[in-house]
Amino acid sequence: MEIQNKNRQGAENAPDPSVPPKKKRRRRKQGRQLLLAYAIRGLMVLAAVLCVVLAVQGVRFLISLSSPTEAQVDTGENTGGQDIQTGGEPEPVEYTIQPRGLTVVLDPGHGGAQPGCVIGDLEEKDIAMSITQQLKGELELLGFDVVLTRSTDADVDLSERARIANEAEGDCFVSIHCNSYEDDSVSGLECYYFRSEAGEQLAELISKATDESNIDTREVKEGNFQVLRETVMPSVLIEVGYMTNPEELASLASQSYQQTLAQAIAEGIVEMMEGQPA
Repeated sequence: MEIQNKNRQGAENAPDPSVPPKKKRRRRKQGRQLLLAYAIRGLMVLAAVLCVVLAVQGVRFLISLSSPTEAQVDTGENTGGQDIQTGGEPEPVEYTIQPRGLTVVLDPGHGGAQPGCVIGDLEEKDIAMSITQQLKGELELLGFDVVLTRSTDADVDLSERARIANEAEGDCFVSIHCNSYEDDSVSGLECYYFRSEAGEQLAELISKATDESNIDTREVKEGNFQVLRETVMPSVLIEVGYMTNPEELASLASQSYQQTLAQAIAEGIVEMMEGQPA
């Protein structure tokens, strides 16, 4: 019985004679190769999908850089009240200048073929015009109407200058010049008036303002100048400094010093005009 059982077990465990051993091994190898091919193909598809996703995200990022964000748009919020430039036409600036209804006539001395004092390349007519233009700007910011007897490099007759001032019905007249003298040590601003208490008062107030601005200022004087004689409003002629003094000439040629002069002269005019009816 035992021999028969062993024979039966041996028969059950014996290889199937219908399937050769080499063919079984070949099938197992082909199966593994097929699985590997599927795995590689899956990885390639996944990589392609990732490349597409990354490309799309990259394009979106570049678009976001070239487009304005909410922080760049001028909404007026969280900007501290400051405007942020976003291109386009700039908005006009609004000034809150209160008109005074008062007119100041400014007369830049000389012009054209009459240069006045000339030292090297510097001419009196140019310095006078530069200071006058800065004074004009100061007065306009303070609400005054300003009339110029000349606005270009033109030789305007003295009588014509007085006529322009009178026809403009100016509330005051200020003529700007530079001085000269044979002694080059002489310096200082001088303000002239002629036979007019109001003119003298204007000269005193302008001289006071220039002195307080640390500008070398000489005493007020009376001067028989044609533009002072023929104008009917408070009038002064200011010699802003001596071009024959080297140090003062350097100051007169300086834009910052010219601005200081303009501000001080404007201060004196304002103090004079404060009591004038509009």
